[in-house]
Amino acid sequence: MAMEDRYKVGNGHRHFRAVLWDIDGTLLLSESMHFRALRHAAETEGVVVPDDFHHQIVGRAASVVYETARERFGLAMTFDQWRRLKYGYYTAHADEIEVRPGALEAWRTFAELGLRQAVVSNSDRIVVNANIRVLGLEEPGFISVSINDVLNGKPHPEPYRRGAALLGFEPHQCLAIEDSPTGARAALAAGTRIIAWPEDRELQFPPEIDPIDDLEPVIRQLLRL
Repeated sequence: MAMEDRYKVGNGHRHFRAVLWDIDGTLLLSESMHFRALRHAAETEGVVVPDDFHHQIVGRAASVVYETARERFGLAMTFDQWRRLKYGYYTAHADEIEVRPGALEAWRTFAELGLRQAVVSNSDRIVVNANIRVLGLEEPGFISVSINDVLNGKPHPEPYRRGAALLGFEPHQCLAIEDSPTGARAALAAGTRIIAWPEDRELQFPPEIDPIDDLEPVIRQLLRL
């Protein structure tokens, strides 16, 4: 599909009118902090989590990450215990997280075009709120979707469908920006257009998605269109 058809800005049924952003790894370089927090939780039971485990869990919901870690490392703690340890560490260190270069510039560009925007995350509300504060986007009326706001997390389409509905649009009128295969599958299933902008280029995306290395040229193309 040509760039003109996939990303054209306008009012027609083929054009997107809103942008739905993933947060972790997309707006923020926070995946490494999530992994640090996971390691912190595991270390309370003497478990050392290897680096390669990160590729298995990028973009996954907390319950899925917990079950994967429990099965692989034999964790004895409950999900609630694990979650308190992990999120306590994450929120305590959230101010160390850096904004992904180019992300807020793109956000502001879309805002100048008059496009509605929201964040759609697979993280719990406590993490989403911490991330929004780091981004400096916290304001009245700001729309966000967390794993606590839906019955089914990504890769299910429900989070993106809910994000679109909260903005007052159908999914096909929205553009999703994602960094993970899990999120990309959710956006595809919801029927949104999608830009896959992975921080980790080793991640394997669905064959119909061609990940980009740099968001800025895509934004320039959008402006030309």
